Amino acid sequence: MNNKYTFWQLCNSYDKIEVPIIQRDYAQGRSTPEVQRLRKKFVDEYLIKSILKDEAIELDFVYGSILIEIKEDEKRKIFIPLDGQQRLTTLFLLHFFIALKENRLNEIKNILQRFSYETRPSAHDFCKLLLEIRNIKDLSNIKSEIEDSVWFNDEWKKDPTVSGMLNMLQTLSKNENLINAPKGLLDKLIGENSNLVTFYFTDLDEFGLTENLYIRMNARGKMLTEFENFKSEFYKIIRYNHLLLEDVKDKIEYAWVDNLWDFRGENSYIIDSPFMQYLSFLTEMLYFKDAEFRAKQYESDFLDFRVLQEVYKKEDNLKFLIFSYDYMKEVKTYNESILWDGESLQSILKDILSGKRDTNQLYVFFSSLLYSFKDKPKENLNDFIRVVRNLIENTLDNSRREWPRLLSSLQNLISDDNVYQVLTRLDDESKLIGFNVEQRKEEVFKANLILEFKDYKELIFRIEDHRNFEGKIGNILLTPFVNSEEQFGENDLSSMIYKPKYFDLLEEIFDSYKQLANKDFNKIWGNMLTTGLYSQTYESRLVFSHLYREHPAILILAKKFAKSKLELNNYILKIQKEYILDLDKEYDDFSEIRNVKDQLYLYYILNERVFKLPLDNFFKNHNFNFGWLAKESGYKSLFSNGIDQCNSFPSKNPIFQVYNQQFRYNLGINRNNTIEIEVIGGTIKRNPFELLKKWAMENKK
Repeated sequence: MNNKYTFWQLCNSYDKIEVPIIQRDYAQGRSTPEVQRLRKKFVDEYLIKSILKDEAIELDFVYGSILIEIKEDEKRKIFIPLDGQQRLTTLFLLHFFIALKENRLNEIKNILQRFSYETRPSAHDFCKLLLEIRNIKDLSNIKSEIEDSVWFNDEWKKDPTVSGMLNMLQTLSKNENLINAPKGLLDKLIGENSNLVTFYFTDLDEFGLTENLYIRMNARGKMLTEFENFKSEFYKIIRYNHLLLEDVKDKIEYAWVDNLWDFRGENSYIIDSPFMQYLSFLTEMLYFKDAEFRAKQYESDFLDFRVLQEVYKKEDNLKFLIFSYDYMKEVKTYNESILWDGESLQSILKDILSGKRDTNQLYVFFSSLLYSFKDKPKENLNDFIRVVRNLIENTLDNSRREWPRLLSSLQNLISDDNVYQVLTRLDDESKLIGFNVEQRKEEVFKANLILEFKDYKELIFRIEDHRNFEGKIGNILLTPFVNSEEQFGENDLSSMIYKPKYFDLLEEIFDSYKQLANKDFNKIWGNMLTTGLYSQTYESRLVFSHLYREHPAILILAKKFAKSKLELNNYILKIQKEYILDLDKEYDDFSEIRNVKDQLYLYYILNERVFKLPLDNFFKNHNFNFGWLAKESGYKSLFSNGIDQCNSFPSKNPIFQVYNQQFRYNLGINRNNTIEIEVIGGTIKRNPFELLKKWAMENKK
């Protein structure tokens, strides 16, 4: 049973109110900027203001246990506050301060002495001696006067509870409205019929609740100041709907603590941090959902009460908030991987509650909340999430200025129908605006495929889920219809008409691709030197495309490999030999070759097949770009006529260097980045090109 009490009534109802050892220190008096800001809100702008204006306020619930102590045949009834300690301490200090201000401390100290701290001896002694003060010369400087008092032990400053109490007294002393208020304030608090500041009291023992359950109910510690002040302020924001207010009050103490319990810190009984992280996330997403597209500026503090007021004054947003905290219980059962690093909805929630900020995760999780909040078919949720993740992952500009438009577009995908049915009916230009245009088109194309060829839905999903594609599979979907890199640019995916035979070929290509992609394509990388994967620049460099994972050159190789029906090593051997034999038909002497891609590929095959050196002797230090420099002593090129389309070396050959990001011409040749074949006295053999030709002719059929 819940009973409404004032602090004075509670003190009069028990022989002692004892804050137990298990409790935390007094946190509402901490000096951190966040606590100072919230203390100003709670104490100055809420508590004191309400008292001065005779406006009744409620400070929520206080939970506790009742202990009956028998000493020398005298029975004493002791109240042990288990949740509400912070508010009770603040009220104790407020009563003390006002009584001191009105010279009535001696009148009420016997009752106030019933409030005691047992967390540390210093806190206990401080509370006791505080009530023995006879007078303060300057009430506005109460903190300094107490610290300078004979009875005050300087060691107490190290006690966070004592320090916090002093800070709270200082806050009270700096409130000019309180200091200048006429006498009579104390009667407002302790008068027989006074109900200005009340709270609901629940005896846990009455319900048979254990201390272990209390720990979970009261699983808020280091952030208790923020939490308690947040509740007071937030309740004022949402009191326009009494039913929803009461729902929040109830769940914030029970159900939501249980939902957040698994996400608390290790060896901790604190859930304030994940609670506030989740609140910040939800508020941020709701704020941007309704924000102006590309406004001049956006809010950044989503725990600011001004922002909370703006967002949750809308009843639908408040309902969404309540749903989202409730929904955590269901999210805990969602362990199926939905992102490319194995993340599930549950693991994404864990990241959000720990403060991790990844835009893709935020969008995926928030979209799942929106979908579920609108009570759409649960069996279609994963398909919906899949499309959302593909769109957001492959939209490069997903900065905050784009969020209002992106979030608005995502809501157009939410329907009672499956998301693929929705996609086929969408006007792409107006309904998914903000997302990458090509990805939008691809999602519509895949939606049509999935609806028409249900037996191949799982194949499309497997390809989408590959880490190298991350939902962008347009190129590999086109691969069954093309036979060269150039044809990728000449054909449009939407014009391709799929039939079962093309899906079968697609699956073979994908299986082959996975073999090629092993260890980030190391096995076949050197064989890509002559393809469009590499581009020659005017600055004497040959650089690879960083979009190599989905590059047409690799996909064409995967297709050819699939059709060969050979084991990978044998297939690589085959294409290398065919390449050498084709060059032999064109050139009498390989040293006369001027195409830089052919030069480097010949070096690569020599390195692997003739000199039998490992891969890292060619792509040294895992560097895959190439630059070239004038010859120096100790180095020699196997080529003689320069490099085609290179102004710096039109007729004489340079020395090749591998590099990663930036090629430094002014540093000269670096032995550590030089191809081993061009080092004099290293692995050079006589007539290496002739040896290469001989190798290519071996076992020729």
